[in-house]
Amino acid sequence: MTNRVPVWFDALHVGDIEVGVDGDLGFEYTHNWIATRGAFPLSVTMPVSAQKIPSEIISPWLANLLPEEEQLSILTRSLGLNQADSLAVLQEIGGDTAGALSFGAKSAPADWAYTPLAEFYGTRDQETALARHFEDLALRPFLVGEEGVRVSLAGGQRKTALAVLDANGQPVLRLPRERDVLAIPRNGAPSTLILKPDNPILPGIVENENYCLHLARAIGIASSDATIIRAGTRKAIAVLRYDRYLTRSGTIQRVHQEDFAQANQFPPGRKYERGTVTGVNLPTLLRTARHISPVDALALLDQLLFNILVANTDAHAKNYSLLLPIGAAPRLAPLYDVSTVLPWPQVNQYLAQTIAGKKRKPGDIAPRHWEDIARAGGFRPADVQSRVVELVDAMVAQRVAVSDTVSAMPASTKGYVEEAARLIEENALRIVGRI
Repeated sequence: MTNRVPVWFDALHVGDIEVGVDGDLGFEYTHNWIATRGAFPLSVTMPVSAQKIPSEIISPWLANLLPEEEQLSILTRSLGLNQADSLAVLQEIGGDTAGALSFGAKSAPADWAYTPLAEFYGTRDQETALARHFEDLALRPFLVGEEGVRVSLAGGQRKTALAVLDANGQPVLRLPRERDVLAIPRNGAPSTLILKPDNPILPGIVENENYCLHLARAIGIASSDATIIRAGTRKAIAVLRYDRYLTRSGTIQRVHQEDFAQANQFPPGRKYERGTVTGVNLPTLLRTARHISPVDALALLDQLLFNILVANTDAHAKNYSLLLPIGAAPRLAPLYDVSTVLPWPQVNQYLAQTIAGKKRKPGDIAPRHWEDIARAGGFRPADVQSRVVELVDAMVAQRVAVSDTVSAMPASTKGYVEEAARLIEENALRIVGRI
């Protein structure tokens, strides 16, 4: 072996990733972690044991922790690293990742620190600071290279991970309120908020995603809490991290998680089913429920049905996740990253997974397609169709209340909210009308 990278949960040494002379990776848990009461696994595919995890399992799992596409390209150019060397990149930026782990350097609570965003950009106005931060992200994603800042978020969309500090400068696990401060986590400190700025290519995306998340919650589907934040002339969706919780002592604690691409040993390039090499298909997606309770399996079905009803065609394998909490069985993570593509005809209008062997638009789903979904998940077709009807009835009933809630958010444009609400309802009613 030529190299070894430690994996940490705060200051606890979870295991080591070893790099062989041939470049293959391997992972082994430490004896102390194996003996730790309530120790969680890195993945449902990597149970806590003395057995060495081979490269074909650990390598795609690691790659799924990194940003993708242009974000990864800019980041690796800044670092002078190969995009394919996931471990090297994680050594540089893997201090605060999706879930609970840090790579290379431990995340010791005694070292945690937060720099207010306004202080970092030398201004007294937080909106101005956030606008500058968004401009900064285009040049150096996640503030790569900044002293003490080691953050990684998956996906190709431009985003940032910050923390909310209260009026006393203490980190809090909630959406920002008046007098709260947005801050940059340093030295492995946990972020509490993910912000995604608006996108001129997708006008209304901030209102769109907020509407979808709040609609899901209103009809009983657990979803990430979200709001809209002003950033000068811009705005962003702010999503509270669900992979965090508040301890009895008031400190922020990470919760481990993995997405469905990781849980099924697929690299990020195969998060969609279609491609030159087949990715995560519908049966694979639904069979991931074997790791969770029957109640959560039904919740997963609800997430899938909701994504179809709102026409979220980007609902790939990385948009579903499992939580792996300390000393407990895996659970389904709340719904996140959901928006309707219906306002943007230039965006792919076909679902991320084929149904009955073909790619399909959400509005084209017919009764026989629900039967295919039911078979893939081991459900009775009649039960799936009944659930679709129940969800659509609830969506229609909650449309006005949710529209009013999102329209009242700071910087929200009511027209975008109403457009998303109308198109989603039309799509859902078209679908349910065929049952």
